[in-house]
Amino acid sequence: MGWVVDGRRRLTAPKLHAYVGNACTLVVREAGVEEVLNMPLRDVTAMAREAVAAPAYDEHFQELVDWVEEHKAAGPYAEAASQGVGCPALSVTALTGFEIDTDIGFGRAAMAMPKTDARHSSGFLRIVPKPGDDGSWIIGAFVWPRLAAVLESDEPCVFKPLTAESLGLVAPKAHQSRL
Repeated sequence: MGWVVDGRRRLTAPKLHAYVGNACTLVVREAGVEEVLNMPLRDVTAMAREAVAAPAYDEHFQELVDWVEEHKAAGPYAEAASQGVGCPALSVTALTGFEIDTDIGFGRAAMAMPKTDARHSSGFLRIVPKPGDDGSWIIGAFVWPRLAAVLESDEPCVFKPLTAESLGLVAPKAHQSRL
């Protein structure tokens, strides 16, 4: 089993707080399917909690930063997958656990999405919380037409078009009196 952990919340070294960039990491815990199925839920959650709490995050992220700095001249590491070289690839980035503060002095933005470029045989899904903390997500996608058709035809349809009204940019239509 694996969990992507927001390491930034777990960093304690002051110099690492100045780090600009992604601070997510993957933690894993091996367990057999039968073992997990036969465990009480509280034991499964305890196993997940222990796996997430175990790493020395300051050391881990410092090692990652050092490794990237040492090897960055070799070029991008995810190019083959992100470009879909050899076979189509779909990259999914879910930022739903991150609070997005979009108020930079002009009021809160109705939408904030990371920039995405679709390339070659690749597809991208970006999932972010809708500003305003109502629990809604905004999903931006660059996908193949056949995949888009499947996603849009799935019942019950969970994807809804993004409109000015759904972003709160248009006042709801008022009921007009016939008097």
